[in-house]
Amino acid sequence: MFLNKNRIVEKICELPTTLGDISESIFGGISTKNGLLHRLTVPEGSDSDSLYLCEGLCKPVFLEPELVYPYVSGIFSEKFAFNSSPYRFMLPYEFSDRDSRKECRVIPPEELKIRFPMAYGRVLEFKNQFAHDDSPLDSAEYYSVRGRKLLEHLGTPKIIATEGYHLQAAYDTSGNHVFKNGCGVVLKEPEKYPYVTAVLNSQIARLFPSVCESEMLYSGSATPAAMKRFPIVFPEDRLTEDLITSISGYLMFLNRQKNASYAVGWLDELTGFYEQISNLLVMDAYFGNGIDPKLLNALEDNIHPYAGDMEFESSDSLLSVLYYIKQRISDTSNFKKYAFDTEFPGILSFL
Repeated sequence: MFLNKNRIVEKICELPTTLGDISESIFGGISTKNGLLHRLTVPEGSDSDSLYLCEGLCKPVFLEPELVYPYVSGIFSEKFAFNSSPYRFMLPYEFSDRDSRKECRVIPPEELKIRFPMAYGRVLEFKNQFAHDDSPLDSAEYYSVRGRKLLEHLGTPKIIATEGYHLQAAYDTSGNHVFKNGCGVVLKEPEKYPYVTAVLNSQIARLFPSVCESEMLYSGSATPAAMKRFPIVFPEDRLTEDLITSISGYLMFLNRQKNASYAVGWLDELTGFYEQISNLLVMDAYFGNGIDPKLLNALEDNIHPYAGDMEFESSDSLLSVLYYIKQRISDTSNFKKYAFDTEFPGILSFL
């Protein structure tokens, strides 16, 4: 007997542990009165570390790179990991460490003029040309931003969840990405980031809008209030969690390769293979007993944590390894004919 969608949503709502329970902080993005002042792009082919373009315009902007951070554009939000992006965000702020968070303060105009004259000139020029205001810059209010929790967690590794066609999430290893829409998630246990990232990119996440609706959360699924209620299940057996964690690491690497000069179809196929396995394992963790034992044995034999550093490993050699693992799994299991118990077909039919 297949479960219908409403019953599946009810089962998920009954799960006792939420993302809020395992997180140190879940917070929204930043906002500003003068978005074009802050949003920048890196010119294609530029080798200057201080030359930018005002986003949406072809006007060159010169800024001190210490005040510029990578920006998550809603158009180019990613799954699992962030690709190299031309989008940047100017933050005329000063940060100092305080435990796991940062102390942050906006740099006042008189100090900005002395320490960061290019940024000061940028603000003054923008104020004059776009606001038609030629009065002295006597307050930081014109270029300050709202979103203190994000600022306090700059430099802290985090998951950034965004809402496009589906909820999706990417692990920001440096913690330096600035975002406007979506929310940031800092976990209590850093080793759980790959697993939770996989869950937030799984088919379970497609059900989350229905979960929000059933719990009368209508502000969107990628808001802090909603994400705190995202049901989280950790597998009873360590093997499944380790497999999901390892595959999530593979997918972070694969998604970082999308801007490289590889055949897109071949790379998409390889990525899709590992995403499908990740989905199957996450579904099994949430609903149980759905993986064909032969496939599970093949995964156990072939999926292992990568011993090196994927960020610095040769892309060609690592892609070859991941392709070889894919072939081994396909050849030694009936991956294309994986079996689910009676509950799984009903779940998969509408996802």
